[in-house]
Amino acid sequence: MTMALTPARELIESKAISEGKHYDFKREIDLDKKHPNGGKSGKERFLDDIVAFLNGGHGHIIVGVNEADGVWQSYQPMSGNREKLCNRIEMVILDNIKPAPTKIAVIPIDVDDGFILDIQVPDHWKKPYQNGMSGAFYTRSGARNRILTVGEIQELFAENEKMEADLAKIYAEFDRDLRFQDMASRVPLATSSPWASGGGRSEYPPRLQFGILPRQHFDRHRPPYNPRKMVSSVVYSFDGGLLPRFKGCSEGFEAVSSHERVFLGTDWRVLGWVDHPLDVQFGKPNIEELGIKLRAYLHSIGEFLSSEGIVGPFSIILDMENLDELEGWSRPGMSSSVGGGRPRIVEQLDDEAVLRCFIEQVRSGLFG
Repeated sequence: MTMALTPARELIESKAISEGKHYDFKREIDLDKKHPNGGKSGKERFLDDIVAFLNGGHGHIIVGVNEADGVWQSYQPMSGNREKLCNRIEMVILDNIKPAPTKIAVIPIDVDDGFILDIQVPDHWKKPYQNGMSGAFYTRSGARNRILTVGEIQELFAENEKMEADLAKIYAEFDRDLRFQDMASRVPLATSSPWASGGGRSEYPPRLQFGILPRQHFDRHRPPYNPRKMVSSVVYSFDGGLLPRFKGCSEGFEAVSSHERVFLGTDWRVLGWVDHPLDVQFGKPNIEELGIKLRAYLHSIGEFLSSEGIVGPFSIILDMENLDELEGWSRPGMSSSVGGGRPRIVEQLDDEAVLRCFIEQVRSGLFG
């Protein structure tokens, strides 16, 4: 995909940049403007423009430009606190577009008598995006915005639903295999296990399980994953060290340690588990430490996938098994598993909303 040139003053003034699919010139945006007859406010119209670029592809909204026939004529520069204005625009976008876009930047460009703004909208794949104020779905068509048809909206939602359904099926098979292996081969923990000092009576410790399916899993033109062609096929462990390099196994490759496994299929699906994900300090499971480690762990997997050209979005599922084996901390009659359920679509693997929800499920399961 050809990326649009990043606007710079010389490109604007030389008219190398013109309005079209990837550029839109605005004389100004007034986020506080109310329509005198009850029509769209300035904020709502601005959000329509952002939504159109999110659904239509990457682009730039350049604010502070007087245009004619789609090219620069003069500037309408702004003044005042740049940082405050940029932060406000970013917050308006995050608070009023569903789902919240993660990679938009508002960049000032110096001009005579002040500055203009380049609102950068990179490719986002978690479509469709919606104006939360009006409920409308727009896309970019040439130099104009147009409303997505019902069919187009349904098609975009269907892509995400397929990712979720496919991962749920893959993960269910993975979970079933793990349970079979547990019954066949896992052995009781030694009395020196950290769980013994934490009040755990169990043969088996709690275990974190996860499944990840990137959108590129469905790309027919993407070659299969083969670490033997790569220079640095390594991943970080849950505790921060390096796992062994990926080695071949059935249907893919795996990196394995004494209490952790990451499987990466040749079709780019990722599955894994970690035993002992909870630190037990003073006899109490440390939920805060789990959250910190899990964020770093998923971020490292995301960086690894990005280094191999996998940028998402991702369907992700998180699950914690055997929580009921922590005697004294699990609720009476609780399920042995929290998390799981329907996968979530995220732009980044360390998505804060998904992580916060999962950590709270673990906390609730243990402490009621």
